[in-house]
Amino acid sequence: MDYDKKLKSLEEFRELLDQCNEGGNNSELQRQIATKYGELEDIIEQFVGRSEIQVPKRGGAPPAIYPNFIEAGYLSGRTMHQYDGYNQLLKIIGKVKRISENPNIIRDEQSLSGVVRVLNRFRECCQYLTPTPTKEADVQDIIWIMLRSHFDRLDREDTLPKFGVKGYRPDFGIPELYTLIEVKFVGEKSDVGSLQEEIIADITPYLSNPSSYSSLIIFVYDKAHKLRDPHKFIDDIKSIDGVVDVIVVPGIG
Repeated sequence: MDYDKKLKSLEEFRELLDQCNEGGNNSELQRQIATKYGELEDIIEQFVGRSEIQVPKRGGAPPAIYPNFIEAGYLSGRTMHQYDGYNQLLKIIGKVKRISENPNIIRDEQSLSGVVRVLNRFRECCQYLTPTPTKEADVQDIIWIMLRSHFDRLDREDTLPKFGVKGYRPDFGIPELYTLIEVKFVGEKSDVGSLQEEIIADITPYLSNPSSYSSLIIFVYDKAHKLRDPHKFIDDIKSIDGVVDVIVVPGIG
């Protein structure tokens, strides 16, 4: 992404909002605001994600839902969220400006190696949990907390697009790193061979559109301790193009 170009467009967008805030609102200005927002919607979503901002409609109709305060404040026709929307834009401009000024500096926690490092601390993060993880959903919830503290945007399965003709959905996506994370749980009834085949089958659909996501991390929580020597399991999957790492964590207890 060309952050210099995006920064210039964000500043132009801010100038349009300044005109609106100063009372210069008219149909032509609204058209320009909507057009410029459309140009910037991807980077706005990258840094603030998607929310559900309600804007009441006149006449008692159900409220309209907008994905962020910027759109709610300046494209809804109502002004109640303009203050929050303007501040949200200023925060985005500040973040993009920092990246633009330091193009060769990537914060360690926002690098792929940083993600792997965080995931490798899974057992440490679980040592005070009671009970320890007993199903895949438990593992996903813990990983969500671990990664969300490092990233402004972390998508979960229900908000990620479907991949491939069968509609595969990975567990997590980190858009700014173009990286997906797939979580697997090994229980007493799990078959390791079938699990490996399932993971390999998922990889191609996940990475079939490199413009969206180009890398994948596999995280396996081995509750049943069936992967006593996981090296071959790891090496076989890591040999596939696009797989950044395969992390196998032995079950606790």
